[in-house]
Amino acid sequence: MTFPFTKAMDRHVDGHFQKDPSGRLVFLPTGRKGKAYFVDSKSDEEKIRAFVKMYRIAVELVSWPLTLATYVWIVDFTTAAYKWTTVLGIASFFFLLFLLSLWILWTSYKQTVQAFTSSLTEVEPDLKSQLSDVSAPPRRLRVLALVGLFASIALLAMGLILMTRRSSPSKLPCPPKNNSTRPVSG
Repeated sequence: MTFPFTKAMDRHVDGHFQKDPSGRLVFLPTGRKGKAYFVDSKSDEEKIRAFVKMYRIAVELVSWPLTLATYVWIVDFTTAAYKWTTVLGIASFFFLLFLLSLWILWTSYKQTVQAFTSSLTEVEPDLKSQLSDVSAPPRRLRVLALVGLFASIALLAMGLILMTRRSSPSKLPCPPKNNSTRPVSG
């Protein structure tokens, strides 16, 4: 049984591979733009696929917790009684940590791809326009992903609305005024 996360990562990896008109496999390290390389050996293909999958998983595992932390920060920022500069400073620190993590991953990816592709032949620019996808993504999956995206946005919006309504101070009735003229004994 393969998990949806694993299937999604496999689809990301498949997006880095295409075929030329003669049927040769082509590796595109940075997607459709940039250089492309012919992959003639099955062992090279397996090594490259494994590395690209490992990179994509690392990027996703860095991105998801930080995205969730951003949502928590938004709710905390609108409901907390802290000084806004403190909250903004903490959020900025984590955002810079996130950017640093992605930069380190991207730098290591570029260096490793250079090592993998040093022995491969480069595809000519005029042939790059003739490349075709290895496997077309299933249409049903795209529709399901869009529905899931819109449903999660709607749930997030409802949650934020409910959290802001709950966090606003409720109007309590004032205590009754004491209209008697007698002195209060204590």
